[in-house]
Formats: sequence, C-alpha cells, structure tokens
Amino acid sequence: MKIFSAEDQRALMKVLQSGKLHMGEQVRKFEQAFARYAGVKHAVAVSSGTAGMHIALRAAAVGPKEEVIVPPLAPVAGPNAVFYQGAVNIFADVDPATGNVDPNDIEPRINSNTRAIILHHYAGQPCHIQPVLDMVKGKDIAVIVDAAHALGARYEQKSVAGLGDMVVFDFGPGNHIYTGDGGMITTNSDETAQWLRIFRDEGFVKNKQLLTKDEGPWYYEMQDLGYPYRMTELQAALGLSQLSRVEQVLARREEIAGRYNEAFAGLEQVTIPHRQPGSKCAWGMYVLQLNSERLIPERRKIFVALKTRGVEVEVRHYPVFLHPYYIWAGHPDVCTLEGSRAPKAEVFYRRVLVLPIGEDLTDDAVEDIIEKVREVLSLNGRV
Repeated sequence: MKIFSAEDQRALMKVLQSGKLHMGEQVRKFEQAFARYAGVKHAVAVSSGTAGMHIALRAAAVGPKEEVIVPPLAPVAGPNAVFYQGAVNIFADVDPATGNVDPNDIEPRINSNTRAIILHHYAGQPCHIQPVLDMVKGKDIAVIVDAAHALGARYEQKSVAGLGDMVVFDFGPGNHIYTGDGGMITTNSDETAQWLRIFRDEGFVKNKQLLTKDEGPWYYEMQDLGYPYRMTELQAALGLSQLSRVEQVLARREEIAGRYNEAFAGLEQVTIPHRQPGSKCAWGMYVLQLNSERLIPERRKIFVALKTRGVEVEVRHYPVFLHPYYIWAGHPDVCTLEGSRAPKAEVFYRRVLVLPIGEDLTDDAVEDIIEKVREVLSLNGRV
C-alpha cells in the first residue's frame, strides 16, 4: 500500500482549496519538472499510460492495417493501442535472460508495412534498445517505448526517457510515482510534442500561431481527432510532489533488490534478475524465475503458500498474445491457434514469481519475505 507523505497531502489540499481541478498550472509545472529530471526537451502529461501509448501511435501516424512490432511480456496498453488505430500487432520474442524483446527477433519481422516498433523495459530493466534504433535508421518507422516500470532507469549511462521517438511512463499502482492513474510521454521532437498535446486535448488548438483564422481572443479550434486524455490538477500536484523524492524511491528499491539478490543468489531453485552491463535497473518489479522442471508445474502451490504466509507475491505479465481477444483477432501473426508466436516468452512467463519491492517496505518486512520465500522453496514442491 502506498504511503503518501505530508507533502503529498499538502499539495492535494492546495489544489482542492484553489477550486481548479481541470488541467492547468500544476500540469504545466509537472511537465516541466519531469522533462528536467528526465533530461529531455518535452514531457506531455496524460490521463493514463494507456492513453499515452494510444496518442503516441497517433503521433507516429500509425494507420489501419499497418504493422507494429510489439513485446509479448508487457502491459496490454501498447498492443491494445495498436488495435485502437486499426493496425496489426506483430509479436517479437524475448531474451530468456531478461524478458525484454530480443532485437535479433525484431529485424526479420520488419517489412514495407511496418510503421512502428514498441519496446518495453521489463520490470524496469532497460531493454537492449540501441540495436533497434540502428536498424530503423533512415526508415519511416517510429520507436515507441513503454517505460511504465522504468522511471529513473539508465541504458549505457543514458536516461531511458530520451531513447526512442517517444517514451511513455505510467503512474498507476506499484510504480515509482503513483497518482491513481496518469502518465507522461517524453520526446525530443518539437513537432511530435505539439501533436501529442493536440491529441490529448480532444484535437483542440489554442496557440494563436497555429490557428487557421482569428475569430477573437476567445477563439480556439479543433484541427484533428483527439481524445479527453488530459491529466487533472490533482494528479499533477501529487506527481510533482513525488517527483521531488523519486531518487530516494529508486535508492530504496535498489537496496531491497540487493538484499533479495544476496538472499536468493545461492538457491538452486530460482534465478535472480539478470543485470544488463552498463545499465541501471529501476526495479519496477522484482522477478524471481523458478528453475527446475519440478518446481515450474508447482508454481500455483508455491504462490498460494506464499500468499497464505502473508507475502504479496504476484505473477505478471501474461503473454499478451495468449489473451482470448488476441487469439480471436484472426491475423496469422496474432492468432495463436496453430502454435506460439513467441515461445520463449511463454517459457519465461511460466517461471515468473514477482516479489514485493515497494519503497515503503521496512527492513523487517523485507527480511520476513526472504525468510518465507526460502521456507516455501525449501519444500521443493511439497507445499
């Protein structure tokens, strides 16, 4: 459970007392502060990460029947947004060590109908993005990154917020900033940022320099099909307050992950998360992988045993293409009736156990989780 600080509460009360909840000054300040923190030119606040993925595809001009290469182990927001645009999801398989998409599986899927590539930083571990950026250089293919769990992560010493044409962050439950819902899109393109703001504000343009005519100082106009994807002042105030201490959040999660790694590294039953050399993981999740063929079929029992002992263990992310809607979608590279489109992703998913890593966990709570996980794993499936 997220614990909101006194500063968070004061920020919310200040907005409530102002009586102005619609997108305004707080959203503008949050966007500016986020852009500074992320080291990018533009940050565009939206109502949710899903909304961010949708208008990112709109800004990339992805249209009906065009193809978007997507990750199988990720929130459904990205692949769903592809459907919102009437486009086609093409799933690439993953690196078994990280759960991130393998760039070598992307390249053979690129063709003349490919319009965009969506990448995901699985559990906050940066994906290997540079080879993907290299392979699309000179091509009319946008690279959009789902960084829902990766705020503060770094790839080859660079902030992930600036790697890709657009990078989408989410402020939902369990993330480094939590505003109930809400999200942010970062980009270094002035034109892209302009379109993102139009699309998140129902297609309306208010900038006098961009209007097609001048009816008067009150005048604004709709120039494209947009959506009511605005962030509220309450969300922005809460996000702005939490952004001021996000480095503390990252440090605490790194500390917890380090303690987990130390405790579980020597266990033959599990594999601890892989660390990409030269990268900084944001620890959006802490993922243990079950090792033995004996334990994997017993995951349900292990999960229930940990829950019974009070450990808030989870299993995420179900391979997107296995959801019934995707199976029924009918496209040969989406429909899985004749075999898996990403077999390594399915194997990876079957091994996953996600342990709590929220920054609000006390040292005693972390030690208690470690003790109970070791106890349950020691039973070797005899749960």
